[in-house]
Amino acid sequence: MIRNLIRVIDFIVPPFYSVGLVSIFATERDQRVGDLVAGTVVVRERESEAPAFAEVFGSPVSDAALRRSCQPVQFIADVNKLTEREISVVESFLRRRWELKNYPRQWMAWRVSMPILFKLRPQYDLATFTYEGFLEELLHRYREKHRFID
Repeated sequence: MIRNLIRVIDFIVPPFYSVGLVSIFATERDQRVGDLVAGTVVVRERESEAPAFAEVFGSPVSDAALRRSCQPVQFIADVNKLTEREISVVESFLRRRWELKNYPRQWMAWRVSMPILFKLRPQYDLATFTYEGFLEELLHRYREKHRFID
């Protein structure tokens, strides 16, 4: 709240805008005055790792489990080997993952992925592999193949 209050002052009162702008360049982490006062940090997304706009918003999706947030992980495996119960675990994780902080979310993605990786033995590029990206791609492929069976 403090950060946003100072942001309003930054935009309304011209001399403060320049102070906020200078603070971005003067601080090590590109923080504005509001960030410094509130103790928040500036988060930068790595554009090369982010999914393309078309991948995220290519089709209307209301189910949070089906929204892509990670770069898709390309893999070769037969997703038909999975059971509905296994897929429901993947869906549950993907729906609720944003309730978790970063480290527990990554740990849980690993925990959900490991039995599936062991079962499917997929081929993938280790350099681009992420557990969340794998689970997103897995769910999309599974739902695409079983769209009319549900």
